[in-house]
Amino acid sequence: MVNSEPGAVPFAISFDAAGHLVIAEAGTNALATFVLNPGGTVTPIDTLGTGQSATCWVAQAQGFFYASNAGSASESQFSDSLGGSLALAGQTTTDPGTVDASASIGGQYLYVQTGGNGIVDEFHVGANGSLAEIGSVTVPGAVGGEGIAAF
Repeated sequence: MVNSEPGAVPFAISFDAAGHLVIAEAGTNALATFVLNPGGTVTPIDTLGTGQSATCWVAQAQGFFYASNAGSASESQFSDSLGGSLALAGQTTTDPGTVDASASIGGQYLYVQTGGNGIVDEFHVGANGSLAEIGSVTVPGAVGGEGIAAF
């Protein structure tokens, strides 16, 4: 099934607690939510800009969503309602080239791959979804790298 959304450039997806699609849209630098209908069609619920550039990835931790902004070296923090409405809850600076992010099991930690210098930034996820920097690790040979998984 093809669902057209001109100019949005869907890049990465996740799901919220109610089963809505949560999509990072690179073309509009936004996060968007959709109802997934029987038969594979989607119905838009909400779209909210990150205010940053080159939004490319979305990761979920403790009910919050984090959009990676490669062009701005940041993570945009979002909350969503049970109905799928989005609210921008903050921005956190990362090392250059923020591309991918992944949360630990239980969502207490968020790991952000920043390919500009081959660094993984480590954050603690607070009860309100805020990110507190723990540290960073340089990964040998990872400059320009993409893809991360956490456990």
